Amino acid sequence: MPIQDRPTNRAGRLRLLLSLLLAPVLLGTGLTRTASAAFPDRPIRLIVAYAAGGTGDLVGRMVAEALSAKLGVPVVVENQGGAGGAIAARAVSRAAPDGYTTLLAGNALFAILPHLTNVGYDPVKGFTPIANISESQRLLAVRSTLPVATLAELVEYGKRNPGKLNYGSSGIGSTLHVMTEMFRREAGFDAVHIPFRGSAPAVQAMLGGDVDFMIDTVVIQHVLQGRLRGLAAVGDRRLPQFPDIPTMAEQGYPGVRTSGWQALMGPPDMPAEIVNLLAGQVEAMLREPVVLERLSRVGVVPSFRTPAQLAEDLREDNRQFGAIIRNSGITAE
Repeated sequence: MPIQDRPTNRAGRLRLLLSLLLAPVLLGTGLTRTASAAFPDRPIRLIVAYAAGGTGDLVGRMVAEALSAKLGVPVVVENQGGAGGAIAARAVSRAAPDGYTTLLAGNALFAILPHLTNVGYDPVKGFTPIANISESQRLLAVRSTLPVATLAELVEYGKRNPGKLNYGSSGIGSTLHVMTEMFRREAGFDAVHIPFRGSAPAVQAMLGGDVDFMIDTVVIQHVLQGRLRGLAAVGDRRLPQFPDIPTMAEQGYPGVRTSGWQALMGPPDMPAEIVNLLAGQVEAMLREPVVLERLSRVGVVPSFRTPAQLAEDLREDNRQFGAIIRNSGITAE
């Protein structure tokens, strides 16, 4: 600047120094806002913590399809089942917090598995909650050739044949594993746990006669088709598809607690603008009749939670299920 325009007093020199010091900060802020405003400008990865074909996978694919249409970029599903979903969760917890890597997972990854084994991530601080999507409807079903017609008969059969029954689940430490162990222990009979890499292979094994019973959502369609036999709804109320099948509580097992939400999560420290954008799109998606109908068809009900509400649910489930696991003596075998 010309000599005569330079600050000639101390106050002027301080203002100049302050403006020079703040310039990089302001520039950085502007770049962050520009990047957030441009989101998304390339495909988004949706890592699904389940094997292909199960309920969680189907929910994930519905989410990917709906978000692709709303955001105008492909949302690519990557199935990373195994280790109870911990493989997928670890990958997302270590990803860049730019919104381009997200996770579709259930509460077991945050509330159950960390109490059973070293998962390699912090279940509360290791993620950014984005939006809850759905809650699972669950049914206890048995293979059609098992000679029992009621829950009481299943318990009696188990007591008369100690160690001969087995049950399937979507993996060690899954919600389904913990819930079935809660029931088995409360009912007082032995059964062998057979973990699978997801619900789909577990139910296929039951259809083939290799698994005796299981608690899950994917069994619902097979019970409707007469391929499996439903004995008890797991939850606070009877399932609308089976008004004649009593709940666990109605049949004497009120302590068998269910909590099965599926949510969209991101790496820690995601920008609030991106989190709110994605949450808003999920909320809009869950108002669409076609999405609601498809969710109902796979046995889940829509249940939107804001990022703050989901964060609170995550903390509370972690606390409650941790207490259940400790008090029940459930281990990762």
